[in-house]
Amino acid sequence: MAASEQRYGQMRGGKEPPEPLTQEDIVRQLDAAILEHLDWMLRWNRSAVCKVQPAGDITSEHAHFLCGFGNWYDLHQHDPLVAQPAFEALALAHRDLHRNAAWLAARAWKDAKIPVEEYDVLVEKVTRFTDLARKLLKAFQKVASDLDPLTGAHTRQTMTRELMRERERSLRSGKPCMVAMGDLDHFKKVNDTYGHQAGDMVLRLVAAAFLEALRPYDRLYRYGGEEFLFCLPDVSAEAARQALERLRRRIEEMQVPIGGGRTIHVTCSFGIAALSGDSSVKTAMQRADAALYAAKEAGRNRVTIWTPEIG
Repeated sequence: MAASEQRYGQMRGGKEPPEPLTQEDIVRQLDAAILEHLDWMLRWNRSAVCKVQPAGDITSEHAHFLCGFGNWYDLHQHDPLVAQPAFEALALAHRDLHRNAAWLAARAWKDAKIPVEEYDVLVEKVTRFTDLARKLLKAFQKVASDLDPLTGAHTRQTMTRELMRERERSLRSGKPCMVAMGDLDHFKKVNDTYGHQAGDMVLRLVAAAFLEALRPYDRLYRYGGEEFLFCLPDVSAEAARQALERLRRRIEEMQVPIGGGRTIHVTCSFGIAALSGDSSVKTAMQRADAALYAAKEAGRNRVTIWTPEIG
């Protein structure tokens, strides 16, 4: 068995379930894939021009698995960030180019000349893969630039504009939209007692719980140090309260590891307000913040809906 085929068998067998990907992971991989295939094309051309036998990872029937991108995609294709049509199209283009390249490479180093049209087809396939990879890279770079690196929540950079868009959509459709403020209780005490590394772990795990509980069209923003803003379209105030109450209990029951085999418990308070026609985005956020303050005043670790009495 050729070394490249042994490598294919090793990569395909006995894989451990991969860790969930981040936007930054995908940006790095797509950037590496583009550079990798530029180098791969140079090696392919060297074999064809200099008439030397091509490497096994070029001629193998499994060539699309024997490069870094192919192996990475095979491992992560079911990850939520990868399981989408754009990545499927990229993977198909990748497999297509390697199959064509393997077939052509097997004769290019032996034949005195290969037809121009056959080489042009290969170049077109490489160009298609590279173009698709660059478009995906640009899209993920844009998203990653708007994500808080610690929590994975969106930053405040585009928050107001996106909330204005949701408010206008709510007015057109007649469906309610809620904003909610969530704030970790006594978070300063966590930092002061256990250190900022423990505080970062708390923020990371709490934000992960928030993101996991949200629907695909909900949005989570890191509003401040330990404060988060939720945008919850197509939901009533009571339904939002019930959803955040479930999330509050989940946070309350979490055991957050802080090193040395130690764990701590944290709680979170929430305030909800409608993003409706009678209020601007700024007013809705102020109302949600006032409801959050009322939840804190009432003893923390609770969910409060804004009412005029609170205001």
